[in-house]
Amino acid sequence: MLHFHKQTENANVVFGLYLLLSASCVSSMRQHVVNCTKTNYPTVPCHFPSDTTVLDLSHNSIEKVFRQDFSSVTGLKQLFLPFNSISFLAIDAFQDNVDLELLDISHNCLNEISALPIGSFLAMKDLDVSNNKYTEITLGQEFKKMKNLEILKLGSPQISSLKANTFSELEGLQLKEFHLITGEINEYDGALTKISGLKKLTLELNIWEHLDLLKSLLTDVANATDALKIMNINLIKSGHYIPLGSFMEYSQMKTFVMQNISADGNYISDVILFIFSSNIEEIQIIDSHSIGTFTPKIRRFTKMNLKRIYLENLDNPHFIIFSPMSEMKKFFSYLTHLIIINWQIFYFPCLISDSLTSLEILDLSRNRLSESVAFPKCQAPFPNVRSFIINNNFFKDLALLGNATSHMIKLVNLLASSNNIILNTEFAINWTKSLLNLNLSMNLITGDVFSFLPDNLEVLDLSFNRISSVTHIGKMKRLQVVHLSGNNILTLAEMASLSSVRVFHADRNRIQKINQHFLETFAFNELNLGNNPFVCDCNIKDAANYFGSTSATVVGWPSEYTCDSPSYLNGTEIHLISFSLATCHPGFTAVISIVVILTTVIACALIYKKNKHFGYHHISFNLTSQNDVAI
Repeated sequence: MLHFHKQTENANVVFGLYLLLSASCVSSMRQHVVNCTKTNYPTVPCHFPSDTTVLDLSHNSIEKVFRQDFSSVTGLKQLFLPFNSISFLAIDAFQDNVDLELLDISHNCLNEISALPIGSFLAMKDLDVSNNKYTEITLGQEFKKMKNLEILKLGSPQISSLKANTFSELEGLQLKEFHLITGEINEYDGALTKISGLKKLTLELNIWEHLDLLKSLLTDVANATDALKIMNINLIKSGHYIPLGSFMEYSQMKTFVMQNISADGNYISDVILFIFSSNIEEIQIIDSHSIGTFTPKIRRFTKMNLKRIYLENLDNPHFIIFSPMSEMKKFFSYLTHLIIINWQIFYFPCLISDSLTSLEILDLSRNRLSESVAFPKCQAPFPNVRSFIINNNFFKDLALLGNATSHMIKLVNLLASSNNIILNTEFAINWTKSLLNLNLSMNLITGDVFSFLPDNLEVLDLSFNRISSVTHIGKMKRLQVVHLSGNNILTLAEMASLSSVRVFHADRNRIQKINQHFLETFAFNELNLGNNPFVCDCNIKDAANYFGSTSATVVGWPSEYTCDSPSYLNGTEIHLISFSLATCHPGFTAVISIVVILTTVIACALIYKKNKHFGYHHISFNLTSQNDVAI
């Protein structure tokens, strides 16, 4: 399954290399990363050691690149130079960087793509030369030498012509991803027929007038890629309707994405018309702009390949009008993934919800749903769903929500963050037995909520509610991850029986005391108890020693672990606190004093007895008197 969009919460989040954090250098076993972004380089020097493999010099003021600039980093593999002012590259600029696999030189001032020293790019796999000042795409014979090139991004909004031989130099290369940026196209001579065998093709076209050329362009790429993404197209500005969907009918592509597309009901109907006879398995519509209204109409069909629908951000909340049809039931029965985010949905008809029998992932975040309109006395909505996400809606009643899951025998993940959910029942809630991950953060929950939650949870998030006590949580013997941040909790005593917990967050509560023995009950991997109003007494030092020595990640340590009282210690980090032995162990001090006194008395008695034996009565009397005074 190919994805262009950001994954939803139920899916794994993939972090790109370009998320180079604020640290200047990050070392690992395989690579040495140096980040000098936004440092005004080269005016302000940036030191990159000879073993640097990844170098980020983006958002600086580089104007020219010469060989000596990178000759010292011969093992360089990835170089980021976007958002500079580069207008010149020496022919030998990268001659010493024979292992260079990624070069991003986008958003600069190059007047020609041919200015690139391609002869040094024999190891190049990923090249981005987009959004420079060139007004036409001229690749040159040198491009054929990049036999390892897999990802290529080029073009700019100044491009208006794609001639027949524009991409002829790419023939024979084993490209996997190609991203093309153009402006309003006024000349197209089949240039994209030279492109084939791609995994992903992105066409960022910025077009609105010559929709006839757009149709030709889409027809030429219909079988060039597994996944096609078209961006920045206005289909309604010209006022002329040109059907475009026919290119999908005989296409072999599996994923079709439309982002920042302006359309009306005619174009949407056109897409739906051909989707049934196509091989497309996934369709995504992101940041769509629409006018008028649209009622989905589904024609009769015998088979459909479409399995996944992803819709995010619609700027016309009145665009979709549901008029349930019998064919809809069959249509929705094929879907395994349905993601509709921020489409202002306020009603989910039973004909649809009861038909989603193959659905595994359902994400309805940032809509206008509540219990009564999401489950309007339907027979068995979403019966086989595994992940159900309803964040940022208008759900209110925990009991109604929980009882609505009772028939969802495969439900594992339920995410209902940022609603208005409260606990308003005295009766047990009939949750599905399969639920393992429950997120109810940022709601209005109070009271003994743990009594009404399922026993077999492994992950529980109740952060930022109004919970004041942690009672009856001991029944959840399988809990591994617990988030209770931002509540009004005073004590965590009942957590002691949950030795299975590995990740625990209870920061921003009203916890005043921490017991070291309580902390040592667990084998934490991650712990966050910061920003609580700690009372700094003698026991706080033991907790501080634990936080400082544990192998677990202690979030916010030590800056977020400070004293609230006594007042003279307010704001002091707890690891800096120390108390005298007499303050923390007064009983022990008293015993020491008594022992000293008794020892002194015994010693005096022995001395008196010894002196009396030798007849020194006067001296003994004086000694005894002196000792009495001393005591």
